[in-house]
Amino acid sequence: MKAGYLGPLGTFSHQAALEVFSENEIHPYDTIFQVLMAVEENELDYGIVPIENSTEGTVNATVDALIFDLNLYIQKLVVLPIRQNLMVKKGADMSVLETVYSHPHALAQCRHYLYENYRNVPAISTQSTAAAAKLVSESEKNIAAVAPEVAAKVYGLELAAKGIQDSKINYTEFVVVSKNPTDRPIAGANRKTTICFSTVHEPGSLYKLLDILAIWDVNMSRIVSRPMRDHPREYVFYIDLEKADNWKDLQDALTMLERKTSFFKILGSYPVLDKR
Repeated sequence: MKAGYLGPLGTFSHQAALEVFSENEIHPYDTIFQVLMAVEENELDYGIVPIENSTEGTVNATVDALIFDLNLYIQKLVVLPIRQNLMVKKGADMSVLETVYSHPHALAQCRHYLYENYRNVPAISTQSTAAAAKLVSESEKNIAAVAPEVAAKVYGLELAAKGIQDSKINYTEFVVVSKNPTDRPIAGANRKTTICFSTVHEPGSLYKLLDILAIWDVNMSRIVSRPMRDHPREYVFYIDLEKADNWKDLQDALTMLERKTSFFKILGSYPVLDKR
């Protein structure tokens, strides 16, 4: 089996991939679209890509590809906590730290910790958290990186401080996708069903569709609107649904939705692996 993820080594995407696959099964790719296309073209059996961050929001590149470009199905959702760590070469003297490196988002996520502990140490941006860890591992200088724990293992670094991010509830959701259909709606605890649809551009049209979900007691845990390609001011809605008790109700609700929409697609019914 072969699976792909958004590289490089030592990123949160790498860490998410290791929650589902073994190290020898996974391969890094440069972009989300490259991962997904590799699955579509049978180069990979599975792909794992980010779809939403709790603070940054939806990853549009993933959502748009699943809606418009590819015929892939979600097999699993992995919820990964975003825990940043300060890492150095083994034996580094933290009292004379020269520079801290990381991706701009990671530095921003840790600004309170860095200010309180290393306010006089320059913080410099890199292309990724993994690039920062690699830089530290190859440098002779007394420098540090902010990166996920997996980066320390990849580049042989020592964790000087763990969990230094300001928010302790930040997390990213990753979807595992393949060409294997999972479009039969399945209810149950810790499961989601993801659909997308478009409707006529008329007053109340979306409300009428969402009312169908309420009638069948289906919980909507996420709704995202994406512009319909080549149709200005028209939108496709990407929706996550939850139904713990009765799969028949869920199936009936989706059958009715499909009848009432101009475009309808089930992207998967799948389990959730929550690592928080």
